[in-house]
Amino acid sequence: MTATNNTNTGAYMEPVNVNMKYGAPDLKKKYNKYVGIGLIIALIIHVTLITAYGISILIEQKAKEREQFSRIVEFKELDTPPSANEEENLNQMDVQVPQDQIASIRDLGALIPEPVAREKADTTTIKALKDLENLDESKQVGKENKEGRDLELGERIPEKIEQKVQEDTKIEKKTVEKTKVYQTFEVEQAPVAVNLGEVRASMRYPEIARSSNIEGKVTVKVLVSASGSVESVGGISGPEVFYNEVRDKVMNLQFTPAKQNGVPVKCWVSVPFSFTLKKQQFKKDEDKEKE
Repeated sequence: MTATNNTNTGAYMEPVNVNMKYGAPDLKKKYNKYVGIGLIIALIIHVTLITAYGISILIEQKAKEREQFSRIVEFKELDTPPSANEEENLNQMDVQVPQDQIASIRDLGALIPEPVAREKADTTTIKALKDLENLDESKQVGKENKEGRDLELGERIPEKIEQKVQEDTKIEKKTVEKTKVYQTFEVEQAPVAVNLGEVRASMRYPEIARSSNIEGKVTVKVLVSASGSVESVGGISGPEVFYNEVRDKVMNLQFTPAKQNGVPVKCWVSVPFSFTLKKQQFKKDEDKEKE
């Protein structure tokens, strides 16, 4: 009996739920606990994000409303309007009119025709004509000419005065035209170079350009005086190697002066100079180098 009891006691096992300290029930409790905590934290985060987004939208809307309703108001000091008493005083003030204007107004009033009988009108017109003739005669007799004698009746000074005025205006025009500087398209007769061939022949080909085999066309603008000589040199266009040679020799040019209204005037003219190297010169230079 004892042996059987020992075998039975050795094969006996206690239930898991009673003796195990850690198992599925404990895990389920902790699982439910942590899941609840996680859900609460997630809800809090979502709520804070949503509220923050809504608050940011409200702030932007308020800022836009402030921008829309913000207005710049400038205050300026204005003169105070006159009071009613001052306006009455201004209206009551007497306006002072100069007596020259009053006299002119009276003279104009005298020119207004009044109805008169036909006989009286004829007599008044005849008297007026006689008075005018007497005035003209007295004026002409009282004048003197340049020689010192009294002018005779019928002589007229205004024509001589007009001729003098016209001569003075012509002289002024001529002086103005001489001092003014024109362009070639503004004058009636453009200046023409007389000794252009001689000046071109006197020019020397620069050694730098010759050694570098540089060719080109140089255009120089010169101011031709009323006498036909070159007064000054203006702008130059083209290769810079030839500028010094052109400036030195262009002052020797002589022109027929430009004319405007038959009067010699100053005028700007463009003069071209072309610099070219001949092939024969190249051959001679090569032969000299070989020798």
